[in-house]
Amino acid sequence: MRRQLAVARGFAVACHLVPTMSVTAIVSLLAFRAGWSGPEFLLLVVAVLTGQLSVGWSNDAVDAPIDRAAGRTAKPLVAGVISIRSLWAAAFTALAITTVTSFLAAGLVGGVFQLIAVASAWIYNFRLSRTTWSWLPYAVSFACVTPFITFGLNPSQPPALWAIAVFVCTGVAAHLANALPDLSSDQARGLGGLVARLGSVRAIRLALILLVLSSFILLLVIAPVNVFAAYCIPVATVVAVVLALRPRSQSNLFIAVQGLALFEVLVILVTGIPITS
Repeated sequence: MRRQLAVARGFAVACHLVPTMSVTAIVSLLAFRAGWSGPEFLLLVVAVLTGQLSVGWSNDAVDAPIDRAAGRTAKPLVAGVISIRSLWAAAFTALAITTVTSFLAAGLVGGVFQLIAVASAWIYNFRLSRTTWSWLPYAVSFACVTPFITFGLNPSQPPALWAIAVFVCTGVAAHLANALPDLSSDQARGLGGLVARLGSVRAIRLALILLVLSSFILLLVIAPVNVFAAYCIPVATVVAVVLALRPRSQSNLFIAVQGLALFEVLVILVTGIPITS
């Protein structure tokens, strides 16, 4: 029984549980607010969750040699809790499920956007994560969130450009924040993507600029609709920036990005502003 629990925990850790559940929750809440319901909504939740699982598991599988060389024993593969074969099997199973459920949930056009998002993340894992273009898959994947939701509606509707812009800024900021903890070991081995080339200080500055930009775009849209929310957005942004700049912890930026992203989604949900154009 202990072995089974350890393996289950290993798969949970290997999928990058916090970002996996955060993305699933954000997309699901936005879809529900946009008008999704019934079996299609449940299929959407499954499609997003399994897509994220496939990305997280394949990421750990691809990075296994680097993680072993860096001595990252917190990784389940490095610790020997799970095997590389079982992790790849789980990743491809999740990929197959998200492929089917994406089209069942959102139809042809919406399903294609969801699969572009997943494919972009897989390309990041296999090819772009250690290049200057490491930010691009995040931008593409997050840009596909709104079209997946809106084109999947019945009747389908085009997405609002402001929503796409907000998610792109947040997605690239999330990439910068997510890469910071591994910066030292990646630079020591001549590895790393955009963050390794920018360095810690410039990466943090760029992430904060993107956070402020996403908040500013949302503020322009929300201000004519809800004055109270318009006042809350700058306050939340300042709190996130102050948290990100606190010393002694590289995880502060990641927490700030996640927190501000969830706050922005909450603003969209509460104010009821449509993400369709």
